[in-house]
Amino acid sequence: MSAGGGLSRRQLLQSGAGAALGVYGLGALSGCTVSRPIDRSAEGQIVVPKIDGDLLIYNWTQYMDPALKSGFSDKYGVAVNEVNYDNLEAMVIKLRSGGHYDLIWPSSEYVRRLRQEGLLLQFDRNKLRNSDKVNPFFDSPWYDPNSEFSMPYTYYTTGICWRSDVVSGMTGSWNDLSNPDGAGRMFILDDFQEAIGEANLINGSYINTEDLDELEASKQILLDQKQNARGFSTNDITNLVSGSAVLHQAWNGDVVNVRNQVDNPEDFQFETCEEGVPVGTDAMSIPITARSPGTALLFIDWLLEAENAARNVAWTGYAQPVEGGAEEFAKLAKDEPSIDITLEQLANGEEYRLDDPEARQAWTSLFTEVKAA
Repeated sequence: MSAGGGLSRRQLLQSGAGAALGVYGLGALSGCTVSRPIDRSAEGQIVVPKIDGDLLIYNWTQYMDPALKSGFSDKYGVAVNEVNYDNLEAMVIKLRSGGHYDLIWPSSEYVRRLRQEGLLLQFDRNKLRNSDKVNPFFDSPWYDPNSEFSMPYTYYTTGICWRSDVVSGMTGSWNDLSNPDGAGRMFILDDFQEAIGEANLINGSYINTEDLDELEASKQILLDQKQNARGFSTNDITNLVSGSAVLHQAWNGDVVNVRNQVDNPEDFQFETCEEGVPVGTDAMSIPITARSPGTALLFIDWLLEAENAARNVAWTGYAQPVEGGAEEFAKLAKDEPSIDITLEQLANGEEYRLDDPEARQAWTSLFTEVKAA
């Protein structure tokens, strides 16, 4: 769940893949974000779970049962305030600018990036009462080798959600984003990886391709899809509930959240696509600039409690790899198999991972050009 920006290079990109090579190479050296110095006085600190102030969390919208925030506040006598971001690149920019958030929800790749930049605080997971309830799959994952900077929150698939009372002829393909029944009421996720990724899959390319000719072909697919779209947005729940969208690239859990808010939940369907199913993990991490890191870690532990995890899964619709949450998601998936995801899929699936900074710049520049066209 993420999106990016870069310098405008539309004219050069439109001249073809050969010109794109030069553009993308240049992009790796430019388009830097200007940030004020970050307070790194907490660097090297090992956070322990304790109340050390009110909590300010920085999260996606509608990604947590509000009752969990109020329950924590009542139990520990602190305020739990929340602000939201539309994409992970915006979140990273805020952190690099010295934003004082106590808890964030980065995807696995973003945990690795933020850890490498020294923007996350370290903690001892053995101090968490509920750490032993987390599935061992998440012990020392690739993005956090010693499990010192993150705890897993959810794992998910990306597909398409649609209104079956309005849209017909869905085929189980990413080409369904061009279904004419959704014309003017279709949204592509405002997330550079999700958008380019589905186009790569339509091309038959590797989801994380760095090949410039393949990326240029994916750009054209996105430009074609854009003709059918109302816009780019990660607010798929709001768009579908309000009727602004009848067709939306979406994350699997959001169809459950949508159905919880509408009069005719049976009208909202979800599909994963035959060309490939993107999978991912969102985690919980504490920024180095946190003012209440101890409270943040205690809140992480609160979310991992079996009863709270089950309640959260029922509200959000997303799988959580912890006792209580896993069982609750199994109930949801039994009633709606299309949203199901297993840890085996996560281990063997197509997860977004751009290790090369030049490749990341190529992707973000491409997405910027598509949105600006």
